[in-house]
Amino acid sequence: MLSSLWSRCKNASIAALLLGVFATPALATFERGLVAYERGDFDAALKIWRRAAKSGHPGAQHNLAVMYDHGRGVPVDDAKAVHWYTRAANSGHAPSQYTLGLLHSRGQGVEKSMREAVKWYTKAADQGHVESQFVLGVLYDFGKGVRKSERKAVSWYKRAATQGDARAQYNLALMYDFGQGGIKDITKAIKWYRRAAEQGNAKAQYMLGIAYLKGEGVAQSNPQAYAWITLAAASGHVRARQYRVRPWKRMNAAERKQGKKLARELRAEVRLRRSLSLERTDRAALPTFELVRDTQRVLAQKGLLKGAVDGILGPKTRAGIRALQEKMRLPQTGEPTMELLLLADPD
Repeated sequence: MLSSLWSRCKNASIAALLLGVFATPALATFERGLVAYERGDFDAALKIWRRAAKSGHPGAQHNLAVMYDHGRGVPVDDAKAVHWYTRAANSGHAPSQYTLGLLHSRGQGVEKSMREAVKWYTKAADQGHVESQFVLGVLYDFGKGVRKSERKAVSWYKRAATQGDARAQYNLALMYDFGQGGIKDITKAIKWYRRAAEQGNAKAQYMLGIAYLKGEGVAQSNPQAYAWITLAAASGHVRARQYRVRPWKRMNAAERKQGKKLARELRAEVRLRRSLSLERTDRAALPTFELVRDTQRVLAQKGLLKGAVDGILGPKTRAGIRALQEKMRLPQTGEPTMELLLLADPD
């Protein structure tokens, strides 16, 4: 799980190009930078954000750091990236604080120090930064760079889970299920398994299916067990796939029919929840460069994006995304997300 965590963290630094609450002139300047960045005009975005960053705009400072960090329009320069991340972080910009934590944990451009990493993760987490809350939960859960503390792990998992993070919900459910951190409550475990499962977390779907199969924390139900484990298996969960060839032999025809019907209904509910998560009332965060690139690849394969790619998120790309969302019966936001990519390109 840790390797998956660090992989997600790596991409999250670009995904955290966040728009704060600033005075109207600064906001307008910042928006012009976003527009330039989205169309792939990195030179213009760099000039706009550099001016705003020097004037003390934390969002622009963060975005400028990201450009130096990942070589968007400029050569990669770890020192400049750290400089701007630090200025934004010292102004209270949570995504920059999180990113500094990540850099210190890896020793990229700064001295490797889990103590410093935890300090910055905590500053961001205390402001409600959900990724930092989840990371801290994992660090305390496994004693990675900190003294192992299941109590602190539970506390951070709860905060992230309450904000809707499916990974934190699943990990919290495990702790309630197995009594880690001094807690043992199968009812709460089922609650958090269900919340994560409804968001498409395959591990949670499997555990919820097993609970129904054994009647632990819920009324025993072969159809419910079949439905949830089928969803987990469809997402590639190995043990769920193995389970599919065993217990269901004991189901009668009526149970089997009901289980298949439930699986279809649950799959539709999970997809609906994912589609709702795509809706955004503002442009608070740009997607990662890698996510846009992969989405454009899928659009091209499906014949929804023809000819040259129009920058990062140009009109052609957004139109292609809307067409794909319409085809999949999802809200047509024109925004690329990992959820959409997984639904459109499960392999």
